[in-house]
Amino acid sequence: MTSRDLPAPARPRLLQPPPPPPRIPWLLVILFAIGLGVGARWYVDRGQAASLDAAQVLIARGGLTDLHAAADGFADMSSRTPCRLTAEALVRAQAAAEYDDDRDGARAAIARAEPERAQCSDLAIADGLLALADGDLDAAAAAVALPTTSLTRPARAWLQGTLALAGRGELAAAIAEIEATLAAQPAAIAPRRALVWLYFETGDFGAALQTLARARTAGLAHLGLAADEALLHALLRRELSGVADLADQLLALDPAALGPRDLAHAALARALVHVHAGEPAAGLGRAAAAWPALAPWDAHARRLALELSLEAGDAERARELLAQLGVPEPEASIVRAWSLLAEGNVMASLTALSACPQDHPRVAYLQGLALVEQRRFAEAEPWLERADRLLPGRVEVEVARARVVVHTGDAATAVRKLEGIAAAEHYAPRAYTGLGEAYLALGADSKDLRQAQRALTRAVEKEPRPAEAMLLLGDVWQRRRLKVPEAERNALAWYEQAAAAGLRLPRYREALARYLVDLGEGARAEAMLRDLSKEPGIDPTTPLALLGLALARADAQGAAVPAEADDWLAAAVTLGADADALTRARARLGLARGTGLGRSAGDLDKLLRKRPWDIEARILAARVLVAQRDLEAAETLVRQGFYAAEPGRDEVATGRLFIAWGEIAMKQRKRKQAALHARAGFHRLIGEQRPTVELLAAVEFATDIFLRTDQHKLALGMTRELTEALPFHGDAWRLHARALFDAGESPKAATRAINKALELDPDNVRALELRAHVAARAGDRKTAREVLARALELETREPDRQRMREFHRRHLGE
Repeated sequence: MTSRDLPAPARPRLLQPPPPPPRIPWLLVILFAIGLGVGARWYVDRGQAASLDAAQVLIARGGLTDLHAAADGFADMSSRTPCRLTAEALVRAQAAAEYDDDRDGARAAIARAEPERAQCSDLAIADGLLALADGDLDAAAAAVALPTTSLTRPARAWLQGTLALAGRGELAAAIAEIEATLAAQPAAIAPRRALVWLYFETGDFGAALQTLARARTAGLAHLGLAADEALLHALLRRELSGVADLADQLLALDPAALGPRDLAHAALARALVHVHAGEPAAGLGRAAAAWPALAPWDAHARRLALELSLEAGDAERARELLAQLGVPEPEASIVRAWSLLAEGNVMASLTALSACPQDHPRVAYLQGLALVEQRRFAEAEPWLERADRLLPGRVEVEVARARVVVHTGDAATAVRKLEGIAAAEHYAPRAYTGLGEAYLALGADSKDLRQAQRALTRAVEKEPRPAEAMLLLGDVWQRRRLKVPEAERNALAWYEQAAAAGLRLPRYREALARYLVDLGEGARAEAMLRDLSKEPGIDPTTPLALLGLALARADAQGAAVPAEADDWLAAAVTLGADADALTRARARLGLARGTGLGRSAGDLDKLLRKRPWDIEARILAARVLVAQRDLEAAETLVRQGFYAAEPGRDEVATGRLFIAWGEIAMKQRKRKQAALHARAGFHRLIGEQRPTVELLAAVEFATDIFLRTDQHKLALGMTRELTEALPFHGDAWRLHARALFDAGESPKAATRAINKALELDPDNVRALELRAHVAARAGDRKTAREVLARALELETREPDRQRMREFHRRHLGE
């Protein structure tokens, strides 16, 4: 059976629990001792064979308590038994090498057996086993070429396999020798343990699992095999719930029953589950405690300790272990690339992986996971498919492939897959993140959003690096922001946490910056986008978003177009920005400069012929026509948009079109129509879940007209609806306070509204200025002076400062 034939694990499947401590076969020992007293001459001829046969029964079972029993039995036998001391030394050396058990005792036993060396050649095998226990691989390797007896052949086969795993011998030759040994002595357990890891090293994971299963069936009393099972499944990242159960049972046993090395293996397996359960500190602590018990040749356990550090995000510890392990190339380069991924530096990791052998299974594995982290799902799938084939059964690859399906296939299918993984593999990395992502992809149904929120909250609790789950929780709350009062603040909090947790991956800060733009926090968003624009690995939309934000700020302040505008546009081109997005950005820049309007009109017309449902392009084209003083054509173009539905949809999102129509009506001096268009647009924008900044702009535009034309009830109705939709946004309450203030019917209500605005946004300059006006009208000149002084501290635009100083001079005195 090859790795390709490895079946997916049945779920749920608990690993076999460790059996009770074995019964020591004293009857065999006693019978053997009695037999020693039969017939002197016959005994002399047959004594050695009888001793070795009895020892072989005990050694074949191979558990630590079995070996202790055999060694103690030999020590108690008659001194006249030939090769008795050699057999005892062999057993104690096997325990020292295999279990890291009492090396000094083994050394003393070999010394006691020294007088037998001439007649008992098996003592040389004991020397080799002890040399391995001491870390002297050269001396241990010398024993592999020695002749053996039936007593020492399993020990030599185990030694040869272990040395091959340590790079001192051919894997194929070791496998062949162990298989030949097992054919002659099928009851021997120690060679089977080595064979499991030899198959694992060759990548034949199916054969490794089958060999381990057969060994456990043959050695039900062997606790070391239980530790092997926990370690093997941990290395394969399979059935982690079962790994946790089995490791906990092993670690609760008397340490004398298991031995330091197998206890360390169980602790490492449990540590991995801690990491996958979102408990990295506990996992790293267990791994650090287990590390001293791992022999230099214990490659798989030491490799797990290294991988565990990487999965826990402790790249510094991983680099320390890499230096200690002396990992050869290209594996060392792959580990270094993995450490970059563990730190969240996905771009640097992908760059490092590109220089590694592309046919290496680990490269496919890491490339696939890194590309999923970057949300490059179509690129990730071929790498993940290859990793699944070369490293079968790894649950994190299953999860990653399901996440790819969420974005490139049927989200409902992905939901079913991820629900199954999350139910069966409680510790599967990213399973709950993927499940939340899948629920989000199903749509904005409130049930789906609640299920997404539950799954993602679980992911934040469990995962060692939950930035992705935090980001998706921000998306969940963002979708609920106009239905749940606290949603807007919760979304911002999650986006901020994601940005803090995923500092090395720019897309988390990009998401926060985009949301700040949506909230109307332009200054903070622009500062973030300026910093991001200098980093590698950013999204092509980032410099375009910065360009749009900077142009809007310049327009609002009556300032010149930023000098970096062309650089941002060029950066977007270099990053591979969408051609239609670039067309819109160039048109926006041309409008701001008042140049190239004819070319912009032509480019936008081509875009609208190709995509008549592109509302943003249509509005830009209308603004170009307004700039060219063709208001009638601009109005016609906007009105045509009401009938340009996107393919596959019956309705047009008309909110922004109504706002644009209102702007054109104002240019046509049709103020009443402009306000009504803006009001209709506002109601549609709410239904379309448009960004907060658009809702605020629509209400400000409409209420400004209503208040100028003394239509106070219409203005108050709109601002009241706005505060209901955005109860935690300071500008919503500022606009409502302004409508109340201008209506003049309820000064106390105006005061409450503006105080609420400042409670939510204490440094809102426009709210501070309005508060001064409200206080001055109420006769509270002290408060008016204080808040106006604060507004003057914060305001940077000279025309606005001059307006405030004039109000102070006229209404508040010197």
